[in-house]
Amino acid sequence: MTISSRWSLTVAVVALTAGLAGPAFSAATPEQVTAALTKLLATDKGATFTLGTPTQSDAGIVYNNVSIKSGDGSETKIDVLTIGNPTVEGDTLSADTIVAENLTGTDKGDSITITSLELTAPVFTGKETGNRIDALSAEGISLAQPGKAPIVIDSAGLDLSDYADDVPHAIDLSVEGIDVDPAAVDTSGQFASQLKAMGYDKLTLGFYGSGSLDEATGDLVVNEITVDGTDLGTVTLAGTFGGLTTDVVKELKQPNPPQDALGKVTLKEASVFYGDASLAGRLIAQQAKQMGQEPATFIGQITGALPLLLSTIGNQPFQDKLADGLTTFLKDPKNLTITAKPATPVPLMELLSTSQTAPQTLPDLLKADVIANQPESEDGEAGEGTDTN
Repeated sequence: MTISSRWSLTVAVVALTAGLAGPAFSAATPEQVTAALTKLLATDKGATFTLGTPTQSDAGIVYNNVSIKSGDGSETKIDVLTIGNPTVEGDTLSADTIVAENLTGTDKGDSITITSLELTAPVFTGKETGNRIDALSAEGISLAQPGKAPIVIDSAGLDLSDYADDVPHAIDLSVEGIDVDPAAVDTSGQFASQLKAMGYDKLTLGFYGSGSLDEATGDLVVNEITVDGTDLGTVTLAGTFGGLTTDVVKELKQPNPPQDALGKVTLKEASVFYGDASLAGRLIAQQAKQMGQEPATFIGQITGALPLLLSTIGNQPFQDKLADGLTTFLKDPKNLTITAKPATPVPLMELLSTSQTAPQTLPDLLKADVIANQPESEDGEAGEGTDTN
């Protein structure tokens, strides 16, 4: 069971158990909420569940020792489930917040535990439409599979906004403090031993993503998709895509989209950024040691060979840019950015076709640039800088 599937299971169970925040109806009684929950849970014909007798507190309506077993055999247990300011209108159950404390989910031997999981402004209609949440946050997450060390995550958060037709058009995601034991995920042991040789007994990672879609203009803006690691480095992807208007989005959602639908989507700009936090230096030192060389000598050999190694690209001006950028970075590893800013938006189908028929022309089509060791701004992010030529 993957991390994403575990999250899907957990969110679905809590959403179903809690329901999800819309129009301000009159406050629901514990009996009304229990009846609504029972009806919602009963939509899974094979499910068995225990809600127990709710109590009323200042925080909301509280259920203790909730147990839900789905028809597929998966099971979720919640020590304390608190529904803050719940409302019931017809089949719609909503609340200001839903908080599940000490949640445990199991599925075919895999398990997930969460110390606290909170949904903000949830609404659940019991139908395919009208459901939403404004935010989700979780703390103290542990994901485990039989015979493997668990993956521990400090916290995760998801903010959803700008809803249209029940779909959020702005998303902000963060997952922090992901502790990974390399030995636990590397069955061969080779990768773990290499990391250990570089001084990494464990990896602490973070993941961040945000973006928004404006169907009126058709612009999909990816502000960032970032993975960073303590004492490792940071990789960030960003970009803007055009042509994703309401009509095009509808076409792409079809089971068999029209062939020209993808051709309407364009790339306006994109970038890939890597900021080093000692990984490059450790890797260089390890490779130099294996070759019996000093790091400076090893770097000299690698950078001297770059023109030949990059000759397969077949685009001399871009090869020179890339070689100069890599040389600058390897001599003093700080950061490296590759950007694409075409003069006019490039259809994705044209990019695909060019990559197959004339890949050496892609750097020119995209107006690709390579920038090494940009100075950092006050917020710690790399600034604009200049290319290395």
